[in-house]
Amino acid sequence: IFLEPHFESLITHLFSSGDNEQAAFLLARQVATENSINLLVRKVIPIKDADIISASCVHMSIRSRAYLSVMKQADLNGDNIIFVHSHPNGLAEFSPQDDSEEPAFFKTAFIRIHHNIAHASLIFTNKDTFCGRVWSSDSTHSKVWAIRVIGNRFQYLYSELISDIALEYFDRQARAFTSDLQPILRRLHVGVAGVGGTGSAICEQLIRLGVGKLTIIDGGKFEKSNVNRVYGSTVFDENLSKVNIIARLAAAIGLDTKVKHIQGHLSFRSVTRQLLDCDIVFGCTDDEWGRSILSRLSRQYYIPVFDMGVNIDTDQNKILSIQGRVTTLLPGAACLYCRKRISPERVRAESIAASNPEEAVRLRKEGYLVNIDEPAPSVISFTSGIAALAVSEFLHRLTGFQGIDRRSTEVIFFFDQSRVRTNSTAPSPDCLCADESKWG
Repeated sequence: IFLEPHFESLITHLFSSGDNEQAAFLLARQVATENSINLLVRKVIPIKDADIISASCVHMSIRSRAYLSVMKQADLNGDNIIFVHSHPNGLAEFSPQDDSEEPAFFKTAFIRIHHNIAHASLIFTNKDTFCGRVWSSDSTHSKVWAIRVIGNRFQYLYSELISDIALEYFDRQARAFTSDLQPILRRLHVGVAGVGGTGSAICEQLIRLGVGKLTIIDGGKFEKSNVNRVYGSTVFDENLSKVNIIARLAAAIGLDTKVKHIQGHLSFRSVTRQLLDCDIVFGCTDDEWGRSILSRLSRQYYIPVFDMGVNIDTDQNKILSIQGRVTTLLPGAACLYCRKRISPERVRAESIAASNPEEAVRLRKEGYLVNIDEPAPSVISFTSGIAALAVSEFLHRLTGFQGIDRRSTEVIFFFDQSRVRTNSTAPSPDCLCADESKWG
């Protein structure tokens, strides 16, 4: 998983010398789950000309000092090593030379780097075509099946193409975005945190777009007052888990979207870790505690989060304003604290209310926990509108349909004024989200 600037600098270097192979080392952190190993690239180290003994279009030989220095850095910093080189002749597979030299190289890596379970090697024939393998300490290796690039655009490169997409269901959207988008959507694993008014509308749209897998998280049960805005619900669903309603909705639509549904709150580590296998997350929770966790998740794990919310401001049954927001969270963009969308005080109050009832009672009496449990106004046209706006932002990151100049990370819709505003707020210098050493 790359941040866009790292990926662009790597590709520029690999194909900077015409017909000769070029190489680089990547320093990365690993995230191991039950289903996968993700390597989050944190640094690109091009191999300098002075460290190249010889190179041609079909081979490269480098001095040992180049990789021993990188291994020392990796050991000191807790990183993994990824060795990358180009095949300018267009052969997207490992050569006999690669097969003979890599086992010894990675055996040395596991001896000199003491804290990792996997290192990797990659070959690029161009910026879109690669092959790769992940090495284990026993000298076995497995295939790198995907590369994700996160930035102004989201790029997904796969080692194998999907060819069994039933395009007849997606003909109309293929006419808009071409059929190239559908295999990517089919491969995507998208998380949705909160499946109420906005979250259920998000799920409905993602399923009908053809997204292959959803992980949905919500700790709530369906209430009668939810039926006016929760997609897939009926008046007979009282006390049913909201996540079960969405799983039923996906089954009823019949597009074979796989749904993993989790009953729980993001404040439980076991719950939030279920999102680590996701490519993208939609944050539809209405509490600031959950939003603070997703904001941190986006920069620590390179998982983009589209956080959204709708605020209906009323006074004595009169609507004063209706604002909806979609904020794209990723490394390099301002977090929700910087943007004043959440506050440490509110996060603290919500966490106390949920985890320490006795302390919460005392603080309520003293006036510190105000409006924590009060339900907010909600109308389906507004929650659905913001959900559609978030999915449109997601599609833009995949396709760039809004143009190369559209680089905003937040869209605010003023429903009562029929007005839209965008911004690209930078992180505050004194905020944790500005500390690049914490990214990945």
